[in-house]
Amino acid sequence: MKTRTLLALLLLLASATAFAQTPVLVIEDPEADDHGDGTLVYPRRSEFERGDLDLRSLRVFREDGGWRFEASMRNPIKDPARYTSESGGNESLAVFARRGFFAFNLDVYIDTDRIAGSGNTATLPGRGVRIDAAHAWDKAIVLTPRPELMRRQLQETLEQAQPGGGAEVGATIDRSVLFATDVRVRGRSISFFVPGSFLAANQSPDNWSITAFVTAAKLSIETDLRLGNPAGSALERLALGAAQPAAGRPLEAPGFAGDRAPATAVVDLLEPNPGRQEALLRGGGALAGLTRETRVARPATAPAVAATAAAATAAAPAAATGGSWFSRALDSAGRLFGAAPAAAPARSAAVTPAAPASMQSLLQPGSAPTTAAPAAAAATTTTTTMPVRPTAAAMPAAAAEAAAPPRAPEPRRARDAAFFEEQEYRLRTLRRLRDAGLITEQELEQKRREVIEQL
Repeated sequence: MKTRTLLALLLLLASATAFAQTPVLVIEDPEADDHGDGTLVYPRRSEFERGDLDLRSLRVFREDGGWRFEASMRNPIKDPARYTSESGGNESLAVFARRGFFAFNLDVYIDTDRIAGSGNTATLPGRGVRIDAAHAWDKAIVLTPRPELMRRQLQETLEQAQPGGGAEVGATIDRSVLFATDVRVRGRSISFFVPGSFLAANQSPDNWSITAFVTAAKLSIETDLRLGNPAGSALERLALGAAQPAAGRPLEAPGFAGDRAPATAVVDLLEPNPGRQEALLRGGGALAGLTRETRVARPATAPAVAATAAAATAAAPAAATGGSWFSRALDSAGRLFGAAPAAAPARSAAVTPAAPASMQSLLQPGSAPTTAAPAAAAATTTTTTMPVRPTAAAMPAAAAEAAAPPRAPEPRRARDAAFFEEQEYRLRTLRRLRDAGLITEQELEQKRREVIEQL
């Protein structure tokens, strides 16, 4: 018994030391600047409180095999297991947000070589900001509640822009963008591991230029970007998990004051100098990354900010992203982020996972809908969303789609965790439609068989 107690204490101590090491880089951010360009207001959902999206600091630690980044927020980070969908149903948010948080995304873009114009100037889709060419990024790290889903959605959308380039698309994403999956939440802090195979462990953070910001996480994610917005390509409509500002005070997205929507979905920019955030986000220009010289707060006026950004842009090469198909495809959508040439890290052989336990009851005919899956269930991903009951206006269309004759089979997709999450969401939606009387048991069974055929 004593041995077990000692072992438990050692494990607890080891876990605590992850948050007690000496950081190799610290960047502080002012309090109460979680309003983007000054016009943004919080979503109306009761889960949100002012301060939930307020980034206070970003710290970086060396760790065996790579780096651990740690972000601190103003409020304690809310556990999705304690909340249910406010839009309908009784399902826990932890059914889909399985990393211990659900309210925000944190993007970190790092210029590692500090060669003006050698990297990428656009951020991920849905963010609505660009980075100054003098700070063009080489590596992007994305902390999001549904990392596998976001990666898959990005790849599938890019493959539409580059038909037949699936392997190249995947390899390009993997060497340029990391969707963090090793995540720990503790109080107001959330940390995520970045392996040395992605961001070389022998680099010095003193030489990095860093651009980082918070966006509100989108709690519903389109399963098909061809639906709901016929204008433009799927790439142009891709929000990649970032809630887009809407007029007034909407339920699940940031609202804004005034008669003009902000140009960006950024809620809080990592910027030590108070007042600079609003000027940078309002100006519509490119963001200058934080270097060793600019990571400490010092006075700066809005005109000086604009002049500095303009000078840096003029001094850097115009074609900051190169001529790869990846850069061109995203640039044509106005949301370029590109891919810097680099050797792809070695990857282990893919293993096809079994259907998660949370799906088993859904696969059985006539079973009742599941209300909540364990937060520790297998990691999920693909192209779906947090469980949201369809609105009254959407019910007839959803029922018609559910009752429609089977479509021609689509090409078989990779059976990864993302694939299973998509099928699980389809089954849950069908159950809700059946329970609401919008489709019959026979129609439910027909669509259920379609899902099983894909499995």
